[in-house]
Amino acid sequence: ATIVILVVLTYASISLLLWYGTYLTSPLPAPPQTEKLPRVRVLLAARNEEQRLAACLESLLRSDYPQNKTQIIIVNDRSTDRTQQIAEEFARNDERVRVLAVTQRLPDMSGKASALSQGMQLARDEIILMTDADCMVPPHWVRAMVAHFTPEVGLVGGFTLLSPSPALQVLLPASHRDGLFAKIQTLDWMYLLTVGAGAAGLGKPVSILGNNFGFRREAYEQVGGYEKLGFSIIEDFALMRKIVQETHWRVSFPLDAATTIFSFPSPTWREYFDQRVRWAAGGKEVGWFAKLLMSVAFLAHVTVVLAASISPLLALAGLLTILLVDGALLWRCATTLQYKALLKYLPLFEIYFLLYSLVLAATVIFPTTVQWKGRRYRWNLRGQIKSVEE
Repeated sequence: ATIVILVVLTYASISLLLWYGTYLTSPLPAPPQTEKLPRVRVLLAARNEEQRLAACLESLLRSDYPQNKTQIIIVNDRSTDRTQQIAEEFARNDERVRVLAVTQRLPDMSGKASALSQGMQLARDEIILMTDADCMVPPHWVRAMVAHFTPEVGLVGGFTLLSPSPALQVLLPASHRDGLFAKIQTLDWMYLLTVGAGAAGLGKPVSILGNNFGFRREAYEQVGGYEKLGFSIIEDFALMRKIVQETHWRVSFPLDAATTIFSFPSPTWREYFDQRVRWAAGGKEVGWFAKLLMSVAFLAHVTVVLAASISPLLALAGLLTILLVDGALLWRCATTLQYKALLKYLPLFEIYFLLYSLVLAATVIFPTTVQWKGRRYRWNLRGQIKSVEE
């Protein structure tokens, strides 16, 4: 019983500390006048994205950021479908769009990191923003992201959710359905990203999403870019960590509805499972603080389940404590990002969270094979990449 109480209280204490950390983002200064806004490049790596690329580009081209200060670079990473043709059509119709077709993976780099590295050769502006071809951004996304680059900030992260905001709902295909599973996944992303925002607020950034972040060109060059990161399938996190460790720049990961974008949920169970395995495998590469957070969360949920065989009352008390602190984090996120309607699914989310934590826990510990975009990555017991198959 003592162990159960200690584990649950540790989890609750850390959760409340992270909740507090979400309030520590520096306040935004007054927005600069239009003529003083920096030039921005949006970098978009795409591999076999013919189904989603057009919707992504249409949302980017609706940006309210000055057109003469924006350029979108589509890096076609050896696609075998119509991705190149779609990208070229947009480039012909709008001078803000450029297309780069890469033909090979650079040595000692993952496929996406290689594509982004080659795309960065064309991105010479002060601020670089990243998103993915299966995402859609609101019209104010670029302006809002730029606003968070206060003088001491070198990297900014934004939230990505799988249920669209009202501003993006009208842009989605009529066939899109925001189903129950997508809503529960959205709560999962909200929880994980709120933890990331809280950790960044405490000065211990543990995560960033590669489909919604940006950095100063100066910070990127100071750490040698993607070429100096080594092999990683979480190149976004690896870049963030290197900037934190080797430069004076600060990371900002604000809870901000204006920087929140939409990503299409995985269309099949297989793609969903591959995504989660990839995330879990990426957990091999994160630092000690992130591993501590993951371990405590896993132990708290498992301990409560096991406690039911010892004392149902103790298990119930532990479960209610977990629901309370998880609810506090999700309430903080949902009210800020205007997603309060999803909170009614919190009990289902807790069941979902426990189940997939149990299923994927071994992925973090044992050798793993991950498949992504037609590539297979294999890890060894030490958490190092053993082979890459394309």
